[in-house]
Amino acid sequence: MGPLVYYCRWQGAKLRLRGRDETAVWGHLVFQENNQERTQFFRYQLAEQTLTLNTDTGEQTIQLDKMGVAVS
Repeated sequence: MGPLVYYCRWQGAKLRLRGRDETAVWGHLVFQENNQERTQFFRYQLAEQTLTLNTDTGEQTIQLDKMGVAVS
């Protein structure tokens, strides 16, 4: 889960975990914008280190390296 925590730091987001199982964790990334919270649902696959974000246009999947940097 380390890459996810680093990714949140780089993006200026806080983690709000809602669940987990053997393969993944999910919840919301919380961003502070103009004194308001904006949340974005995510699912992080632990073994593959892939982060799937729900966006206005659908899902976006990002491959993270061990330091939480998006590599694809």
